Amino acid sequence: MKGITLFLVALGCLVATSSSAQLAPIKSVQQAAAAPAAPNFALELVAIIRSIPRKQIQHLVQAYLLNDEEFQAVVRDINSMSGYRLQQQVLRQPELRQLFIWLNQQLILAGSSIKIFEDLELEIKVFNKYPYWSQMVGGINGFENDFNFIYPLEAIRSQIEQSAQRSPLVAELWRRVVALKPLYERLLATPQAKVLVNQLQSRGVNVSAVDSFIRYQFGWSNATLPSYDYTEYLNY
Repeated sequence: MKGITLFLVALGCLVATSSSAQLAPIKSVQQAAAAPAAPNFALELVAIIRSIPRKQIQHLVQAYLLNDEEFQAVVRDINSMSGYRLQQQVLRQPELRQLFIWLNQQLILAGSSIKIFEDLELEIKVFNKYPYWSQMVGGINGFENDFNFIYPLEAIRSQIEQSAQRSPLVAELWRRVVALKPLYERLLATPQAKVLVNQLQSRGVNVSAVDSFIRYQFGWSNATLPSYDYTEYLNY
């Protein structure tokens, strides 16, 4: 049903675009050649996704998951029944569902699909890929340090903002993501989230650093940025 709905929305947008094109004056070949090509939304997102060092992150997670007991305990907490229920609660939030629907629509119109995000999935195997993996783990603090070393947080944030200046759709996506700040804070205040946060903190996770990382990556914490109106896109 969801796929049919998205198809109908995309079809309606295409029909509306075709109708407008019939009424617009025909441009000469020289005019068409001089006009700059509109940025492709899907390609802009792919460029951002490819800047994330997926393989390095996958190897890091796999090495720690196979060899580090502290990291294994954190993963068990995240994948516990209470953690799973919290994940489902997040996915049911109307603001997030609206964002996914809009994103699906725009990717369909760009000739792509939500599958472009599949490259971010992690594939974990049950054996060490390299023999030194068993000697490189260093507990939760070691994982945090290693992750911060390989993940270009500021570069990715800068790339997103530069893409938003070139592409109106990326700018719209960025505004919609920024508008999720109240949702994030609302979920953090729930009893389920507080229980999970306390569990992770007891395992040695630097929860404050993780929170700062999330807020910076999604444009919720940098005072040097323009002041976004977080309520502007809540009703889309």
